[in-house]
Formats: sequence, C-alpha cells, structure tokens
Amino acid sequence: MTVALYIRVSTDEQAEQGFSLESQKEKLILYCKSQGWEDYKLYIDDGYTGTNINRPAMKRLLRHIEEKKITSVLVYKLDRLSRKQKDILELIEDHFEKNNVSFNSHQEKIDTSTPFGKAMLGVLAVFAQLDRDMIIERLTAGRRQRVNEGKWYGGRIPFGYSWDKETQQLLVVPEEARIVKEIFNMYLNGHSCLSISEWASARVNNRAMYHNIIRDMIARPVYKGKFHNAGKIVDGIHEEIIDEETWEAAQIESKKRKDGITPLGDFLLTGLLRCGGCGGNIVHVKRYTQNNNKTYFYEFYVCAAQHVRKKDAKTLNCKLGYAHRSNVEKYVTDQIQSIGIYPEKFKEIFLAVTDVNENSNELLLSQLQDQLQKISSNLENLYDAIQNGDIKASAVSDRIRHLEEQREVIENDIDDIIEEIPSKHDEQSAYDLVKQIGEAWEFFSDEEKKMAIRKIIKSVILYGKNGTPQIEWNLY
Repeated sequence: MTVALYIRVSTDEQAEQGFSLESQKEKLILYCKSQGWEDYKLYIDDGYTGTNINRPAMKRLLRHIEEKKITSVLVYKLDRLSRKQKDILELIEDHFEKNNVSFNSHQEKIDTSTPFGKAMLGVLAVFAQLDRDMIIERLTAGRRQRVNEGKWYGGRIPFGYSWDKETQQLLVVPEEARIVKEIFNMYLNGHSCLSISEWASARVNNRAMYHNIIRDMIARPVYKGKFHNAGKIVDGIHEEIIDEETWEAAQIESKKRKDGITPLGDFLLTGLLRCGGCGGNIVHVKRYTQNNNKTYFYEFYVCAAQHVRKKDAKTLNCKLGYAHRSNVEKYVTDQIQSIGIYPEKFKEIFLAVTDVNENSNELLLSQLQDQLQKISSNLENLYDAIQNGDIKASAVSDRIRHLEEQREVIENDIDDIIEEIPSKHDEQSAYDLVKQIGEAWEFFSDEEKKMAIRKIIKSVILYGKNGTPQIEWNLY
C-alpha cells in the first residue's frame, strides 16, 4: 500500500499559526506510523491557493494516481485538498475512486473506504465552501453599508484626495485637485486621453497617469462628491473637486467619442496634434499684418510651450516653429485620399500599424495578466487566512477592498486590449472606410470632416514648419 501525503500551505500567516508545511508533514507521518503505513510519498504545494487545483504537486499526484502508483491519499485537513466543494468532489469521484484510491483526512477523520466516510465528505465539502462564501459576503456587505452612508468604501485613495483616519473621510489635496480640474478642462477642449496622460505624467510623480487611468478618472463620480453603488450613483460626504455640470459635460463628451462624434474644437485637427520636439500640446494662433491699409491674417499651428508669455513660462520655450495651418491640414487630407486610392500603400501602413500595436499590446497584456494573477493569489491567500482563523476579517478588509478594486481595473484594461486586437477581416474593413472617407471628403461639412478624421487617425506629430508631419493611424 502506497499512501500519498498531500500537503499545501498558501500564506505566511498559516505558517505562524501551526499550519506550516513541516507541521502538516510531521502530523501526517505520525498518523501513517500509527496505522502501520510504511510506504508513503510526499506531494507538497508551497504557496498555492486552495481555490483551484492547478498546482504542481497536485498535478503530479493525479498523474501518479492514473499510473496506479498510489492506493490512498492522506491530507491534514479537507481544505488542504481544495476550498471548493466542486473540486473536492471531482477529485474524489473522478480521480480517486475511479482508480480505486481511498481518501483520508486526519483532522475530520474522513475515510472514503467506508460508507459513513463518503457521506461525511459531501457534508464537510459543502461547509468548506459555505464558510468561504460567507466571508466574502460579509466583506461585500460592509462595503455596501459604507457607501450607503456616503463614506469612502476603501481601496486606493483617488488622485486629488487624501484619507483622514480620524474623521474617516476623503480630504481634498489642493495641488492634486488643480491637476484634476485641468484634466477635465483639457478633455472638454478636445484633447485625447493620450495627450492628457503625457501632460499629467510630467506633473505627477507619486502615481502612474496612463491614458486608461485618465479615462477612468473622467468617468468616476467620486470627483463630483458621489459614489457608485449597485448600479446607482449615491451622495458622498466628501468635498467635490469637479462641479456637477462639468462632470456631466465630460460624460456626454465621452459618449460622443465612443460613438465616433468629434470632440469639441473649432479646427480640423484640434486635440490630435502633438509637438515632435518636446511632446507638448499644439495650439492654433493667428498673426495679423498691415499692407497698403489692408489687414491680412495668417493661421498657424505652434507648440504651446513656444507660444507662451514669458512670465507664464515654467520651462525653456520649445523651438518647434510656426507651421501654416493650411499646409498641415492639406498634408493630412492628401494622405487620407492617397492611401484610399493606392491599396498597396494602405497595406504597408496597415501592416506597420498593426505590427507595432500587436507587439505593444501583447507585452502589455502579458504584464497585466501577471499582475492579475498576483492580485488574485493575494486575495485568495487573505480569504484562506480569514477562514482558517489566522487573521480577523476586520484587520484586512481595507486591504481586500484595495485588491478587489485593483483587480477590477486590470480586468477592464485586459478587456480593452483584447478588443483592440485586430481580427482577420479588419484590414479590408479599414481600407473600405479610408477609401469611402477619401472619396467623399470634398462633400463633407466641416463637422463631418472632423468626425471622419478621428475615426482613422490617432494623432499627428509636427516637426517644425518645414518638417513632414507624422501621422499615427487608427486603422483597427
């Protein structure tokens, strides 16, 4: 008779409370000796959660069971096998019993070689999962109650606020609040989340300001003094940073962009232009001249860091130069019409764009999935520790809320990236769209042109008045 001693531990807290690998191992070996079982093998999963069976030692154990190398499986406690009723029953019925392998649990005194042991197994498996579900429900209910009272529900503090432990309230941080207000202002003036991200990243050092974070900030009601709760928006007791009217205007603008409607702005390329010299924003300016009692005016695109009053300048002025608005816009529209006429040129651009984006997306997706795995593992370890009585739920509730919030953000980011991965039919669809826009360009109104151009172009980078603009295409 060969007995498999399966041992699992998932947290450092368990080790401190006598749940260590060595403690389990010692007790199981003593039990084997008391039963006269001299032939045993150890299968140890160190640091693996009990909410799934995708663990190295467990896989090896199941393989050895299939190979008829094991006749019985012994664990210290039922939840060492798994915390899910479904997994426990699947292991017992589909793997152990199918191969005539009995199962024993030292703590619960379960022996599936007896009818009573089989009956007890099902009952205890139900309680193992019920206990876990109740922990999650208690934490979720506590969070809902805090939101109903207008209090911050926990997790990472939103940018623009700090947390006062004494009053249990969010407090406005003036320096950060000014940046939040400018982010909303830039968004409502036609700037993309990418350009706002670059602007904010140059001014914020204590946290990342990626474009998806900017997008999430725009959508969060916390900035108008409210919270999301069960699909509804409820009042908070904290001070608002953004007034109701501005916040609602930003939501309308966000919906317009999702629907393909142009952002606010008077000019064709408003919000799309960036400086190739310093990475700053591009603004539109007019110059007037007098000749023979006549006034002439010219329109230019120029870097905001160059076209700034000296007293307002915080850094050295950019030297990009003034590019004629008509020349820049003509170049962009000519490119749109050109790639619609020449399929080979379009294919070259499409392959270059998708290759860069796919490589970037694959790397980012891999990083996000790694982060998600770590967060999920941390959460499962905390739930395990609470269930085992090693720590109190109240001691880690804020930590759990923070991790749950992080997980939700990362899951949304992963969904966004997956949606951006081009399918096989995207090339033809993109070509058809560009061709249609190019053919109908002369018949579009100014608003229609602005809407159309934003469907196929992410940004236009300027490299001085004599430099060739670089178009970043949005072709899938």
